[in-house]
Amino acid sequence: MSNEQTLSIERALDMAAKHFEAGEVKASLYLCDRVLEAKSDNAAALHLKGLGLHKLGAVDDAYACLEASLRHAPHNQLFAANTVEVYRSSGLPTKAEAVGDRAVQAPPVSAVLVANLALAKYDLGKIDDAKRLHESALATAPNHLASLNNLGTIARDEGDLEKAVGYYDHVLTLRPRHFEARNNLITVLLEKDDFVRAQDELNALLAVAPDNPEANRSQARLHLMQNELDQAELRFRTVLKGDPAHVLAMVGLSQVMTEKNRHDLALRVAEDAYRLNANEKLVAQQVGATLTNLGEVEKAAEFFDAALALDQAFGPALLAKGHAAMEAGELKTAEDWFAQALAKGQDDLSPRIALTSLKKPKSPDDPHFAALRALEKDAPAFSAQKAASYYFALGDCYDAVGDYEAAFQAYDIGAQKKRTLISYDADQHEEVTRDIIETFDPDFVQHLRRSANSSAKPIFVLGMPRSGTTLTETILASHSQVFGAGELNDLQTLFDVNARDRTPFPKNLQALTPRDFQTLISKYVNRLDELGSEAPRVTDKMPANFKMLGIIHALMPNAKIVHVARNPMDTCLSCYTRLFERSQLNSYDLVELGRYYVDYRRLMVHWSSTLPGDAFLTVQYEDLVHDFEANTRRLLDYVGLAFEPACLEFYKSKRRVKTASITQVRQPLYSSSLEKWRRYENQLQPLKRTLELGGVL
Repeated sequence: MSNEQTLSIERALDMAAKHFEAGEVKASLYLCDRVLEAKSDNAAALHLKGLGLHKLGAVDDAYACLEASLRHAPHNQLFAANTVEVYRSSGLPTKAEAVGDRAVQAPPVSAVLVANLALAKYDLGKIDDAKRLHESALATAPNHLASLNNLGTIARDEGDLEKAVGYYDHVLTLRPRHFEARNNLITVLLEKDDFVRAQDELNALLAVAPDNPEANRSQARLHLMQNELDQAELRFRTVLKGDPAHVLAMVGLSQVMTEKNRHDLALRVAEDAYRLNANEKLVAQQVGATLTNLGEVEKAAEFFDAALALDQAFGPALLAKGHAAMEAGELKTAEDWFAQALAKGQDDLSPRIALTSLKKPKSPDDPHFAALRALEKDAPAFSAQKAASYYFALGDCYDAVGDYEAAFQAYDIGAQKKRTLISYDADQHEEVTRDIIETFDPDFVQHLRRSANSSAKPIFVLGMPRSGTTLTETILASHSQVFGAGELNDLQTLFDVNARDRTPFPKNLQALTPRDFQTLISKYVNRLDELGSEAPRVTDKMPANFKMLGIIHALMPNAKIVHVARNPMDTCLSCYTRLFERSQLNSYDLVELGRYYVDYRRLMVHWSSTLPGDAFLTVQYEDLVHDFEANTRRLLDYVGLAFEPACLEFYKSKRRVKTASITQVRQPLYSSSLEKWRRYENQLQPLKRTLELGGVL
């Protein structure tokens, strides 16, 4: 070939490369083909054509061109590095590894090639090899950004978050606009509960890249972690508007819906994500979590297993398996799952809390209790959410070993942390209570009765939380004719808000027609039929249904209503010392808790004076404890069920229990919880004064 022809090929290749970099792939391919017509073994043209074809999705032809370029230029490390990355990014890490391993045999080796080979090793799970190769790349090029960034990821995977932050900071010092490293840094900061710096880094990134999807997802996650649910939902939806197939944003949106108690919608979003990518463990985990919330525990287990098939050390799935076993009363199995989570995972706190919840310590020397105490030095750096979980667990341990002063101090800190995460207005709740009393007079109850549903299936168990409602439901659900559905949000959701003008309950009821009431109550009864299709009776143990008692009595006159009452101080203490999952927002301040109890008592007095004497049965928890069989027979007689001995052995029931009383109902009835508040009498004075002012004590 003449010098003129060689020069022409070089110019064509130069132009082809510029077109490729500008995204003009077809123009680049045209020039590559002209070069190859003149010289079919031109390695540079073959390589650039392979990259272009890969961009256009013609992967098989792309691989052929890239391999051909390496045959003609076996020592060209840039060609090898690009080929390794094409194979790896196409989901072929084994082929990428083979190309890279061959290429690094011919020194000197470029940092780019070594780093790309390290990525392939990482994808194959060969973490030590990946780390060694990245460190080798840095020995050649100390400021190689890709290796610094990826070593940060490896450090994060190994649980060394401080080291990870150091690598990402190094990258950002060299290139402040390295978006991937900044997003990675933000992710680690969220895992470290360093919300202040995470927000600073997000502000910096979003200022220059407001549409960056990962930055917006991280901002949404931060909102979610701080319980700012509306802001979190908006951000996740922003990400999904730009990329409807962003499965991790879908997971986040599903988590927001869960926190908003919109479990059906949470499941739909999670299932959509799973259809898009069944190989992402976080997606499988979220489907399982939403199914669990809907009571579909067997189906949920399949998804937890799917997550563990992708990562056998995945802590959330191990914990979920443990909690499922715990709910089913399989306590030894639960302990094994929690122990696995502790042994395999990087998280030392959640498995410890689960283990101490399952088996309360008998002495301060208990190893899990000791390990929890050892973590207290780190607690000031915990997020409010994590700190609340920690201090409530610590309080339970101190209470179990009889150190009540230390227990209350821990509970108090936990409650204060939790209170910062929630929005609750005691004045507003008092106003709603007043509205319920004013709305549900005898005339309005009679008006509702015209829309009544004749079903005798429902048995309602209601009252204050922690008053004995779980025990009462478990007694009933031990009967052969009863299905225990647990705490259902359905009734409150159906009647909560007027969809047209957002008027809240109970004022929204004024706009409903008799047909509306018939439709709504039929939906509720149909839901019970779905849950307990083979059982003549179904229990709904939502404690807060005491606010809905007028609706229940008027619209389901054949339903049975069991009101469970307990000593006010014991009830409130039990609420204050319990970290509820997504409800009981009144429970984290002693005065607010006392005011809520006063509102509850006012409502129960109203129902007693407004409804017929047999509208509901009050079961006193203390009476159950003192004379269990007689009061169990009284309970069964009221709901119209023949006595069965199994009801006296409720703790042998295999039904699942999801409430805070999960371990108590696996034991025979005991009296140690009676008058428990006196252990904390000095600390509970604000509560006691509030109850006295409200006429409760």
